Amino acid sequence: MLDDIDLRLLALLQQNAKLTIKDLAEQLGMTTTPIFERIKRMEREGVIMAYVALVNQEKVGRPLVVFCNVSMPDYTPDNIAEFENHIRQMPDVLEAYHLAGTIDYQLKVVMRDIKEYAHFLQQMAKLPMVRVYSSAIALYAVKQSTIIPTPTKPVIQ
Repeated sequence: MLDDIDLRLLALLQQNAKLTIKDLAEQLGMTTTPIFERIKRMEREGVIMAYVALVNQEKVGRPLVVFCNVSMPDYTPDNIAEFENHIRQMPDVLEAYHLAGTIDYQLKVVMRDIKEYAHFLQQMAKLPMVRVYSSAIALYAVKQSTIIPTPTKPVIQ
């Protein structure tokens, strides 16, 4: 169960995962040992999944963001598994969501340019179990965040 200190600790780490244990302890008014132990517990329990560097996609040559909506006309467990395994192998697909509704999947894809996205669509067309339903090209980001809001009250599990 996450208590108020855990939630505050998570909020700090999401804002800056490079904070030292000492920095975190000072901000939370605690000593370093319990902070270290809390972090290790949350890592073991899968609350903290990873520490990553957020990269500016434009500065690494991937300025084009496209939301690719995919439908699966033959919706079977085998087709779902094969498609999802294929998508997991594609580094240009940053996020993929299995949806309920008129489309089955939405993919967030980053590309160098529209020609590269056209090539991506050709690769998708080779997958017999899917069809691209639509694509939406992002003009610019209004908000991008990786911070999961932490509740103001402890989480009861």
